[in-house]
Amino acid sequence: MDFTHYNQQKSLLQQHIAETLSLLQDLKLTAAQRRLQEDAARLADERFNLVVIGEFSRGKSTFVNAMLGKAILPASKEATTNVISKIVYGDTPQFKLFYKDGKEQQITKDEFDLIKAQTENKPDKFAMLHNIAAKVWQEKHSIDFGNIAYAQIAYPLDFCANQVDVVDTPGTNDLNVGRIEITYRYLRQAEAAILVLSAAQLLTETEKEFLVEQVVGNNIKDIFIVINYKDEVVGQEERLIKYALDNLVDVQDFSQRIFMVSSKQALLYRRRENGETLKPTALLNCPNTLEETGFPEFERALGKFLSEEKGAAKLRKYAARCQLALKEAERDIGVKQEGLNHSLDDLKQKLFEERPKFTKTKREAERIVQYLQTQLLSGQMEVEQLADAAVNKIKQAAMGAVDGYRGDINALDSQEIKQLVEAAVTPVQKQFLTDINELQQKLLQENVSEAADTLRKLWQDMEFDADALPITNAWASLGEIQTDGGGHKNNTNNSLGIAIGSYLVAGALFGGPVGIVAAAAGWFLSGGGNPFADDKVKIKEQVRRQYAANLQGFSEKIGEQYKRNAQQVCRDLQSEVEERLSLMNEQLQALIEQKESKAQSVEEIRAGLQRQQEQINALYVKLEAVVR
Repeated sequence: MDFTHYNQQKSLLQQHIAETLSLLQDLKLTAAQRRLQEDAARLADERFNLVVIGEFSRGKSTFVNAMLGKAILPASKEATTNVISKIVYGDTPQFKLFYKDGKEQQITKDEFDLIKAQTENKPDKFAMLHNIAAKVWQEKHSIDFGNIAYAQIAYPLDFCANQVDVVDTPGTNDLNVGRIEITYRYLRQAEAAILVLSAAQLLTETEKEFLVEQVVGNNIKDIFIVINYKDEVVGQEERLIKYALDNLVDVQDFSQRIFMVSSKQALLYRRRENGETLKPTALLNCPNTLEETGFPEFERALGKFLSEEKGAAKLRKYAARCQLALKEAERDIGVKQEGLNHSLDDLKQKLFEERPKFTKTKREAERIVQYLQTQLLSGQMEVEQLADAAVNKIKQAAMGAVDGYRGDINALDSQEIKQLVEAAVTPVQKQFLTDINELQQKLLQENVSEAADTLRKLWQDMEFDADALPITNAWASLGEIQTDGGGHKNNTNNSLGIAIGSYLVAGALFGGPVGIVAAAAGWFLSGGGNPFADDKVKIKEQVRRQYAANLQGFSEKIGEQYKRNAQQVCRDLQSEVEERLSLMNEQLQALIEQKESKAQSVEEIRAGLQRQQEQINALYVKLEAVVR
């Protein structure tokens, strides 16, 4: 994929941001400088995230390997304990496990392969995994896959060289709710979701359901459909593509983003081209050209999308942030220029008159934020009630799975009982994850948006004398809270509502409690036969006790997580308000200090401000050229 133009434009934008930062430093606009420095760091580290999704046995891992040109991920036709794998660029090969609690651990390629390819229905491999656990974590206990957030594979791959990260997710029909939630989280952050289907079993009911509910339903619009196993359906390509498009016409138009590929053949071709020695049987399946595999067409479309569409959008975003910083610098210059027209006594009198207004406004803003916190925390009971209802449904589903089993349950071993119960419990857990996040989003959107509107009115009600000093312009800018495309309150000038916007984006806001949900199914991990008595009643009672223990205090923990989220929203908003009020006061004080200083004449100061304004004008033109 060609990122030449994007990289050139990004480099230019970084230069313009550096110039702006120097200007902000000269003007002593420390808050604006800090915000733009944070934006510059994000731009430097901004990555393109490609999330590959699909059900088991669709060839996702082989597809990812074909994209990378190397067999990085182990491929298996069986349903595996698929730890989420994130492939990033690295100068040297490196494998790491990242945990949900923030810890990380480096592992070997062999250990990664064993963990990645471990099948959940083969307990005989557990002993081998225990040995891996002892080596990796330096402690002797069974691996709890639910506690692994993801595995990161760094490799010197051309495909990832332009800050492109590829995420290989578990099957969308995976039973592990912890991995499911992580998959959804990656989806919400992705530049593109690539849904891999099988030509042999094209677009099942569950695949379409997942696409509609979890992908399109989460406002993920940039989706590529890839039909795998092209080499097995030669001559049927057009019919299969038409079938898929006809069945997806009620979802959205995929006609420009649907592709038929042979991942297996593309991987073989690239391995051979990269100098690998292939076995004779592999050479027989290796195509003469890469075009035969369908991969070049797909990759051209993906590359154009990333560099021209998403790449340009990212550059526009950071160029706009830089423009906002320039506007703040321009306002500051305007205030200083106007201040030169006033006497020192006038400025001191103005500062004396305005300080009570600052104090009054600060108290009123604090009252608004405190009311917001009260309103948000009043929703904690509703959150806990929803969690309580989920606990009961989970326990009922678990016991119902045993009670409703029509075979000889005494013939099942512990692993089979675990799978039986998980199959019944997972849909309930999935629904809870959806419901709890929707509830929190609703509570935040309603209350935070109301607080933002009240604060905006407070800004507008400030009665600074515009004729006496144009500081009103700077103050009014703080109220420029607008709405984003999703109808949420946001702040395009990176000021008051920056905290608001960060909490009103679509997506899951619960990090910790998700692990608690997943832990409910983390049981029966011992190998061997059925450890219980020989009747359903006693097995069902054991299941009930197990889930009661795992879910003890669950709703309280969910409530506490919501409370922490709500308090963080209020702290961030309060901090932003205080910073802006302080800036207003500092501007008046700076004007007085400028007048009191004898280092420069009024004419010299005015000339310096004019040069800074010309620098701003030039930067505006440069930024427009970047985003055009």
